[in-house]
Amino acid sequence: MSTVRVGLVSDSHGRFECLSRMADTAPDVAAWIHCGDYCDDGEDLAIYTGVPVYAVLGNNDYMTRTNDPECRCITVGGIRIVAIHGCQWYGERRWQKLVELGRQHQADLVAFGHTHRRFIKTEGDLWVVNPGSIGLPRDNRQGTYAIVSIEDGAIKDVAFREIERIKR
Repeated sequence: MSTVRVGLVSDSHGRFECLSRMADTAPDVAAWIHCGDYCDDGEDLAIYTGVPVYAVLGNNDYMTRTNDPECRCITVGGIRIVAIHGCQWYGERRWQKLVELGRQHQADLVAFGHTHRRFIKTEGDLWVVNPGSIGLPRDNRQGTYAIVSIEDGAIKDVAFREIERIKR
């Protein structure tokens, strides 16, 4: 039984030093999903790690040089993941819309960003995860990201990890 690991990251805001430090602490990741507000460093992460990076646009990414979509569905390790920044919804409406989006795409996990705060909740068999912010955490934590562990086409675990906060 082999384990596939997928990294979830969001809101790096052009702080590639945070992304590279994160990648160095997770060398066994098969793919990264960036949930927006990367400000051009999403492509740099793919070059740095040599693994696929699937990014979506955040509210600060519309002037970037990429053609990333606002929402995308990816299958990795036999699970379907929907990624979206999530800036279009607020409060309880955000939760409802993320669950609807996951159900619409028959996803196992919805990954989102924007709030700069880590979050994890399940609705039946659907996981909804915000990895927090790797570059600008708002909850006075270290920079955070998440690792999804997949075994036999099912989510085994989602774990948050931290990197030392880099101050500018």
